Amino acid sequence: MKKILVVKLSSLGDIAHALPAVALLKERTRAALDWVTQPEYVELVRACEGVRNVFAFPRRHFWRDAAEYWRTVRGEEYDLVVDLQGLMKSAVAGRMARAKWRAGPAWAREGAGWLYDAQDSMPEGPRRHACEELLDLVDTVAPSPEGGGPDAWPRGQVMPLHFPEPPKEEGKMVALTPFSRWATKDWPGERFAEVGRRLAAECGCRIRILGGPGDREKGAQLAEAIGAAAENLCGKTTLPELMGHLKAADLVVGVDSGPLHWADAMGVPLVAVYGATDPVRTGPWHQPDSVVTCDACKRRPCHSRTCAEGGLACLNGLAAETVCRAAAARLSGSQGQDS
Repeated sequence: MKKILVVKLSSLGDIAHALPAVALLKERTRAALDWVTQPEYVELVRACEGVRNVFAFPRRHFWRDAAEYWRTVRGEEYDLVVDLQGLMKSAVAGRMARAKWRAGPAWAREGAGWLYDAQDSMPEGPRRHACEELLDLVDTVAPSPEGGGPDAWPRGQVMPLHFPEPPKEEGKMVALTPFSRWATKDWPGERFAEVGRRLAAECGCRIRILGGPGDREKGAQLAEAIGAAAENLCGKTTLPELMGHLKAADLVVGVDSGPLHWADAMGVPLVAVYGATDPVRTGPWHQPDSVVTCDACKRRPCHSRTCAEGGLACLNGLAAETVCRAAAARLSGSQGQDS
């Protein structure tokens, strides 16, 4: 193959989960590789080593901007389009390109499969990690000549990502990524504050709180609760700058969110706090041993945005002491931690 177009439009964390598959696709085909994503993620995808062109798909203003996308993407002719999203919008984005062949995942929804020429097969048993399912698709369109399937791809190998890093400072820096879009993913702020205070006092760490524009107020409250060692950067960085802060961190402590998964993709040591979501499906793929959970709720993982029990025991039952011990172990280079 000479030219391949990858389609992965969103979200922030889902794009991070696609990186192992994209790296494997590049490794096996040596093709020129282009990528379609949503406009807000274009600069992130451009930071991925080995991606040649990045096209912005106008999901929010499709009828206004579709002609421009059509004109741009049809400037190339591809041997293969690989849809790693599996939705109708991503299948349409791939169909609008000129290509000899289009492939998508077996679990595609919304009728997207009708727009593919081929799909991978759905393995028996429960659905696996999102990264592994995308590797299945790569193994279908570009099988390994040595055999072994996608599981032969080293879990610890990461795709080179190039982001502007902040100036180096003395001492260790811990990045907190405490905010997500689900209340059932978010560990209580006072627990994050306790972790931040203890890491500052006991390990001499500087604390950076990272998040988006909608997290400014919560970030400011958390920084105030931690004290002088903390800096609130929520909403004060571009996405590439946020990734640079993550890459520069000695440790990231966070919940199931996009920044956590990008930190994992860059090989930054993690402590990942999980509540309602399942780390088997959407945990840090490169560092599965980084996850800290609490079994106070027998429904966990429920994958629900609201707590059926009302008390959010899966998160409220997780003590700050447990996360502090895990963080200290990571900072000291130890791989052992509580779970």
